[in-house]
Amino acid sequence: MQPKLQKHIVIVGGGSAGVAAAISAAQSGLEVVLIERGSFLGGKATAAEVGTVCGLYAFSKNEISQYIAEGFVKEFAEELKSISHTQPLHNTIGMHYLPYDIEAYKILCKQLLIKHHVTVLFNTSVSELEVKNNVIKSITVTNGSDLRIIECESVIDCSGDGIISQLTHLPLIKSDTYQAAAQVFTMQNVDSISEALLGMVLIKELKKGIDSGLLEPYYDRVYVVQGSIKNNEVSFKIGIPIEVTYSGSNSEDIKAKALLMAKTLAAFFIEHISFFKNAILHHIAPEVGFRVGTRAVGNYILNEEDILNCKKYDNAIANGAWPIEEWGQDKRVHMRYFEENNYYQIPADCLVSKSISNLFFAGRIISATDAAIASARVMGICLQTGYAAGKLAAGSCLKTPVNQTITMIQKELKLNH
Repeated sequence: MQPKLQKHIVIVGGGSAGVAAAISAAQSGLEVVLIERGSFLGGKATAAEVGTVCGLYAFSKNEISQYIAEGFVKEFAEELKSISHTQPLHNTIGMHYLPYDIEAYKILCKQLLIKHHVTVLFNTSVSELEVKNNVIKSITVTNGSDLRIIECESVIDCSGDGIISQLTHLPLIKSDTYQAAAQVFTMQNVDSISEALLGMVLIKELKKGIDSGLLEPYYDRVYVVQGSIKNNEVSFKIGIPIEVTYSGSNSEDIKAKALLMAKTLAAFFIEHISFFKNAILHHIAPEVGFRVGTRAVGNYILNEEDILNCKKYDNAIANGAWPIEEWGQDKRVHMRYFEENNYYQIPADCLVSKSISNLFFAGRIISATDAAIASARVMGICLQTGYAAGKLAAGSCLKTPVNQTITMIQKELKLNH
């Protein structure tokens, strides 16, 4: 007989949104279990080694980085900043972001879940759901050959690919192709150099390598991870020149190409750029950075007009101050901005399933169009939607009126400041 657990809330996915959801749900005094398919927490923040938290701060040319939401989000960022020994950075356009240490992110997530008595099941995947009368009754999870049934009252999908909606055959927001994937790798024993100078050197030397036939033309899709230069180490992000479709062997093809490109570039840097003459390839991030995928359909679908017009909502549960950031298969990222010192809001209806009464979602799979999720997918916003989903799910379990829960979220995150 399969062993059973009884928990009030099941959260699928231990990334930024999943961790935030687990903490906020547990704060309501409920029993929470988090299902994570990997062996550590943080999602793309740690497995893909993104390196910067975007979406925490206001879109402003002010030299001081101002939080766009407070409460849990600010507390998380301040602690991450402290243990990473980093400070927020900004560019001339007005985009602010927080560099962080990868191991510090893992540690912080783990400490917070322990503090709030959240049960975490690592190396575990969802394999089956029991649904009756549009209500999820239980989730079957697998760890190797071991199966376990978890009976629950609410489910929050923070998986990044809408696995719960997929397993229950719910409508999905999908595309033929998605934003380009990226791979991060880190070089060690690099000569001291500023980020600005290194960027200029890369442009020049990669062009020479491409023009001479040493590198394929797509090897110019290389960026220094902002704020990553320290202790003679530097991290790079490379765009992978294969369209993301998630069909057939697409994901595996992208992973293989990413690994090859990282090794090729590291060897090129060492041989052809003087700053790298003593360098070594320290490591390659364990996961490719897939930016977006299929998403769940909620009671409302956030769209690009909402973002570009800085739309506000009475039932807002998150503030967004990051532009629409779209990565195609060409080198350049396409950015679309709203007005400076303004922001848009995400309504609670984007986190609530249209089809299953006790299903909520957060992070990269909230109910949003391709253009809208290109802004709302960044970690600072995922922390907000995760926290809000945890409160909404807890409120559902406790039979709290939803308007009362939304008001609480708004006050705690100070969304209308």
